[in-house]
Formats: sequence, structure tokens, C-alpha cells
Amino acid sequence: MVDKELLSAISDLLDEKLEQKLEEKLEEKLDQKFEEKLQPLYDRLDRVEQKVGALEQDVRHIKVVQLENNVIPRLSTIESCYLDTFQRYQEGTEKIEGMAGNIEILKRTVSEHSKKLAKLSV
Repeated sequence: MVDKELLSAISDLLDEKLEQKLEEKLEEKLDQKFEEKLQPLYDRLDRVEQKVGALEQDVRHIKVVQLENNVIPRLSTIESCYLDTFQRYQEGTEKIEGMAGNIEILKRTVSEHSKKLAKLSV
């Protein structure tokens, strides 16, 4: 009986050892297959990250160079020109209104003087 128990114990130990080795090998193979399958995704992700980095640089360039250095100063210049033009038109409008009043006065005066001259010449 001792031999059977000993053989059974040895068999159990061998089964455990074999099972442990098989699990280790299986895990190793699965990890390797997993890495092989995921490698294209990792490569693609690296390319996407590079493109995103390039886009960030482009956006920063647009913000700094184009907007701050070109567009905003030009808009300020355009605004200044429009404000100057508006002020000149506003002043011109006031002058024109004043001149219109003066012209009305001149019309009346000329009309009155024409009537008086017409009376004198008769």
C-alpha cells in the first residue's frame, strides 16, 4: 500500500508540476500572441500621436504667427482707419448741415434783394 500511496503522491506532484508548467507556457504563448496582435495597433497609435503633435504645432503657429502677429495688428489698423474716416464724415456732415442753413438764408436774402431791385428798376 505504501507503494501505491507513494506512486499516487508522485503522480499528483507530477500532475501539479506539469499543470504549472503548461499554465506558464500557455501564459507565455498568450502574452506573445497578444503582443504580436497588438503591435500594429501600438505602431498606429504612435503615428497618430506624432500627427497630433504636428497638428498642435501648426495650431500654435497659426495662433501666434498668423493671429497675433498679422491679423490682430491689421485689424487694429483697419479699425483706426475706419474711426478716422467716421470722424471726418461726422464733421463733414455737421458742416454740410450748417451750409444748408446758410444756403436757405442766402436764397431768402437774394430773393428779397431781387424783389427790391425789381421795384427800384420800375
